[in-house]
Amino acid sequence: MVSLQSLHSSPPRSVCEYKASREGRFAWFLLTWHPEKDFVLEEIVAEIKLEILNFKVGSLSRLEIEKWMKQFFADLHWKLYGLLHKTELAEKGISLFFGILYDNELYFVQFGRIFCLLTDNKKMRHIGRDWHNYQVQSLDGLQLLGLKDSDPVIKPQRVYIGSNQRLIVISGELAQKIFPSVDDPSAIETLIETYATEDNPLWLILEGKEELVKTKRRKLSRLQVTSIILIVLALLAALYMMVGNRILDQLVYKMRLSLKEEKTLHLEQIPTNLNINSENLKKYIDKLINLPARNISFSIAWSTELPYNVSLSPSFTLGTIYLVSQNRLSAYDKKSRQLLWTKMLEDDIRSTTVHQGMLILYLANQQIIGLNDEGNILWQQHLPTESITGDRFIPCIIKNSDDPRLDRSIMVIPSKRGISILDPVRGETISSLTFKHDLDALSVYDSFANCFYAVVGNAVLCVELKIVN
Repeated sequence: MVSLQSLHSSPPRSVCEYKASREGRFAWFLLTWHPEKDFVLEEIVAEIKLEILNFKVGSLSRLEIEKWMKQFFADLHWKLYGLLHKTELAEKGISLFFGILYDNELYFVQFGRIFCLLTDNKKMRHIGRDWHNYQVQSLDGLQLLGLKDSDPVIKPQRVYIGSNQRLIVISGELAQKIFPSVDDPSAIETLIETYATEDNPLWLILEGKEELVKTKRRKLSRLQVTSIILIVLALLAALYMMVGNRILDQLVYKMRLSLKEEKTLHLEQIPTNLNINSENLKKYIDKLINLPARNISFSIAWSTELPYNVSLSPSFTLGTIYLVSQNRLSAYDKKSRQLLWTKMLEDDIRSTTVHQGMLILYLANQQIIGLNDEGNILWQQHLPTESITGDRFIPCIIKNSDDPRLDRSIMVIPSKRGISILDPVRGETISSLTFKHDLDALSVYDSFANCFYAVVGNAVLCVELKIVN
């Protein structure tokens, strides 16, 4: 709440007019000042006040007040220009302040020698145009309303008058006399009132007050709450349809994979650990059998040159790719593709498995080794029989449980120079990708990154599976 603490004027040279609503939540204030003693100023001030009253300022909302101020005072400038230049006044322009108060927020414009300050018990600061050294400015620099035969520069200002704060609107002459000598901002109101007998004084002091009874918030009706919920749901549904590609399903699925990774379950075990009811899956596939094929294709997301030949299919976890070259094991970061570490084993590596947070290696010398993500050996055992070499080109089936973007399963088949996507129900080839060189090895499907890792020539490629709904 804002209350009127003090005002003073000397009509017709200086005038202070205001009008407030009964509850005190709205008010407007008009202040004018002119250095000369001439009763023609009464006619000019009356014309300004009449223009404001005719417009019914109380009907304006906060959203339109700044635009209205610019238009209203631009028109008023030209009316005053016509009136003032018909008079015998030496200074054919007028200083003016006009403010509109909504609760604790004041919107205002100022012209000429009227200035504003905001103060509390500790400090004070000017709002809008600065009153310092105004007296050395030219008439054009003062921006008097109605002076120049050109459109004025109108900049509406806004200030919030908080609790125990005072807004002081004052003429430039008084500002120069009072403010340089102020030591205690809390006593400034008393100091200003001692200048009531000065020549042509003008001031207005508004003070922010604490509300004794807080306004109760109006509760929303049941209909309003229901309408808001329905609108939010409609917006979410529209956003989901625009973004497409089952983004929520993918986020939930990848979050589940991340949680499983924290429990030492790696990507290669996820398809076997998901609880899938085969009959329900069959019903789901039968239901979708007649749907048109989705737009599915391959693309090369990135490739990295290798200084060695790869002898096994790449293995991976959520953040690491493992490559094998004879007895050499290398770990690369998925995002940066930087080499994390390299380890040389006693003999050639025949196959790899990721299980329970460990990378398990089967060596040609009948040794089984378990390593952690940092490449440290956790355990080592002797294998009673010779291990077999792992297959580097295993066709795989990708289900909806592996990739939520799919309506039904697809089969990925490697060939000598590429890979192809096959619809296992219809037997149709959906898409193919051909490499420049022979395919040396292909990983299983990385359902977190939606890609395969292929070894082609002397490089490892990330082959992304693109699905457009």
